Amino acid sequence: MPIFQRQDIAKLLSRIGAGEIAPVYLLVGERYLCREMARQLVAALLPEEGERPSRLTVIDGEREDPARTLAELRTYSLFGGRRVHQVVDSRLLFSKTVAKTLWEKAEKAAENEKKEAVRLLLAMLGLAGLTPAAWRQEQIAGLAAGAWQKLFGFTKPADTSWAEAILAEIDDQPAPAPTGAGDTAEAYVAALENGLPPGNILLLLAETADRRKKLYKYLEKNAVIIDLSVDGGRSAPARREQKELLADLARRTLAGFGKKLAADALEPLLERIGFHPVAVVMETEKLALYVGERTMVGREDVDAMVGRTREEAIFELSEAYSSGKLEQGLLLLERLQRGGMHPLAILGGLRNHIRKLLLTRAVIDGATTAFNPGTPFPAFQKNYLPRLKEERERGRGWPAAFTGHPYALYQLCLQATRLPPARLRGMLADLLRAEARLKGSGLPAATVMSALFLGGNSHP
Repeated sequence: MPIFQRQDIAKLLSRIGAGEIAPVYLLVGERYLCREMARQLVAALLPEEGERPSRLTVIDGEREDPARTLAELRTYSLFGGRRVHQVVDSRLLFSKTVAKTLWEKAEKAAENEKKEAVRLLLAMLGLAGLTPAAWRQEQIAGLAAGAWQKLFGFTKPADTSWAEAILAEIDDQPAPAPTGAGDTAEAYVAALENGLPPGNILLLLAETADRRKKLYKYLEKNAVIIDLSVDGGRSAPARREQKELLADLARRTLAGFGKKLAADALEPLLERIGFHPVAVVMETEKLALYVGERTMVGREDVDAMVGRTREEAIFELSEAYSSGKLEQGLLLLERLQRGGMHPLAILGGLRNHIRKLLLTRAVIDGATTAFNPGTPFPAFQKNYLPRLKEERERGRGWPAAFTGHPYALYQLCLQATRLPPARLRGMLADLLRAEARLKGSGLPAATVMSALFLGGNSHP
């Protein structure tokens, strides 16, 4: 059977409405999209809303016993009719080949969605039969590259400290449930080949799947697979796909309230939230309720109701200040001050950023391995960063400020190479003067802070 994409959903639902029902539906991809698609499928498969509670069984895949689910699927219903067994976060199609994907998703979620990062890390550990406590007790982070590869099936990342910090907080949790690999997956294939009882339908939701597994290949030919994956990268095509998806979610959510989004409101809405489909829906619902009887959600509504976290805003402000982006910097500064953030706290964030850039410049200039600003991120992560770490560890040690995500370090290196040390020192001096004025001049704080940004382009 063909693999359905997001744009094919209407066609699939119409087929179900016409009575073309598959025994299994596999939804693979972005977690929120899978859940939303499952809701639509359940509504199509069980059109009588009043009967759904008795005909729909929802199973948590993280705690699931796949053999028990299979036994229920093979059981005939006493009352007849259609029954749907929905497994959320299924691990039936997991194997070590998906461990890398789980790690990368967890690393991305670690900064802003800690609970999601924990869930993904636990799933990855489960593939290797490990508990969070075992990570610490067996010193997994200190494994040699070959041992890591054997355990998880992918090359050991350069930075594992973020996972170390997260797992240290949850090391008392129980071992992950079985993944359903091996003979259980074989039993599913055998049961499906023999045929399920009439009306029994399996709905599997998974963030990722090993396409080489026999079960997946069987489903590819005999079931319905819906691919809801979204490229989470930073390339122009990936960002365009992300924006189109989020814009569609925002518009459809507002349409459910009988409202529309003004043309100038979409960009700031998506820019403040980032690629978080659940957050886009939640914030859009909040906007729909905020505007009351009005049918149009405008830019001013987004400004009033959808804010960045202070950490995100400080980061963006620091980037704007060090890059000389005057208009963006003044806009972010005004938003932070209007949100009640103290000017001295803002200065502290700016000072930390400039100091980090100075440290980065010193590390780059003092290294025997030259940093080329034209180096793409994959080459930086795989080649330059490990060599730099090795060199530093032989000498002065790896700076504590460099324990973040490799991409963040890459961006720091790029920005540091564009700024001469003299200019960075001049910025620190400006920040010190601004702090002295805030504490002793009697000038309005807004005037002092605006002057700081207006004078930021005067350095050589």
